[in-house]
Amino acid sequence: MPNDFVSETMLARPQLQPALHQPPRPAHVDLRQFRISRRESQEKFWGRFGVTQSSGSRFETGLAIPAPVAILLKLYVNGKLNDGDLQG
Repeated sequence: MPNDFVSETMLARPQLQPALHQPPRPAHVDLRQFRISRRESQEKFWGRFGVTQSSGSRFETGLAIPAPVAILLKLYVNGKLNDGDLQG
């Protein structure tokens, strides 16, 4: 059964023997430092992804991030999404 949650560590861990059907894993990003570099509060930063400040704080300390949020984060960090794209 597939796991619906992805931790920051899992995103950064290189595979020992990559399978042909799996995409490459992204480089490690320290979410807390990324947020701080943007000079944003946890409430503002995580709110754009539909995440509460409390959950965002836990994600920054290593709690597994649900796959949909992890995908949005990856796209946002890589510049593929901007604030306008994330406003519901």
